[in-house]
Amino acid sequence: MLNQIYHVKGIYKAGKGVNYNGVYYDTLKDEYSDTTIALILPAALRLKVRDGQLIEATAFFNKRQQPAGARIELTLNVTELISRQEKVVDEKEQRALELIQRKAHAGYKDLEAAIKRELYIQQPVRIAILIGQGAIIDKDIMHQLRDAAPAYHIDFIRIKLSQPTEIMSKLREYDRGEILILSRGGGENIQLFNNIDIVKVALGLRSIFVTAIGDSDDEPLLQKVADKAFITPSSLGQFLYDTYVNSLEETSNSKARLITDITRQVELNVQHKINDLNTKLADSATQLQEARANAENQKMHLMTMLANEKAKGKKRTVVYIIVVILLLILFFMTRK
Repeated sequence: MLNQIYHVKGIYKAGKGVNYNGVYYDTLKDEYSDTTIALILPAALRLKVRDGQLIEATAFFNKRQQPAGARIELTLNVTELISRQEKVVDEKEQRALELIQRKAHAGYKDLEAAIKRELYIQQPVRIAILIGQGAIIDKDIMHQLRDAAPAYHIDFIRIKLSQPTEIMSKLREYDRGEILILSRGGGENIQLFNNIDIVKVALGLRSIFVTAIGDSDDEPLLQKVADKAFITPSSLGQFLYDTYVNSLEETSNSKARLITDITRQVELNVQHKINDLNTKLADSATQLQEARANAENQKMHLMTMLANEKAKGKKRTVVYIIVVILLLILFFMTRK
């Protein structure tokens, strides 16, 4: 196989764009399935293609070692481009696009706000994390949490991440309206998380659904419809730690602002009461002055009336004396 030229056809997927001695490592995807193979393109040919194009080319197989994974991979080395055309979206891609639009319409739940809400009322944040049966990523996550670990109540559930039916079953079982995370490292079979049925189950969850699967080059469909997606389990742990630290700082600042606001409000209330009391005292002083003036006026009026009455009384007394004298004179005259 390594000594023959083949006619190949598939969907071109651009890689990181790093030039390795005049060639680029990209991907060729099968037109009708998720099968892919590493594609080696010379720089001159790579300028002629675009991501997502359906290309035909002549190529030969080569092999490369992967020491980290202890495996040997086949690669396709392109020698000539025969044709290229824009890829028509197939039925599977159309369904995937509809699911992404459905999630966008339903809205993405706010993971950070939910965590801060629990931390603010000093309740442990309950999280269920589905991981592989032999995975060690639980240690990676807990290592990143450091001193924030007591703030979280994390339940690691080990499942068979290679079986879609078990993934769907466990997603439903642990959907408790809290935070539900599906996490695994990178590596092979990452395309499993493009499974339409798994994605539909994820879209129906009440919980805040989070993924931490693959690495920076992998973005399966399940990750696109998650409320929050992390490229690695370690980045998930770091996020939980950062959210805890930020929440503490915000709470501390909020309490300081609250104390300042309350103090200012008390000062304003006291000042308002003092101003109101001063106003009332000033009004009382004015009213007292007016009352004294009115009393003085009444007094003068009464004294005037009394003087008038006294004068009138003297006049009446004189008249009475004169009348009595006249009556006495008249009486004595009639006797004679």
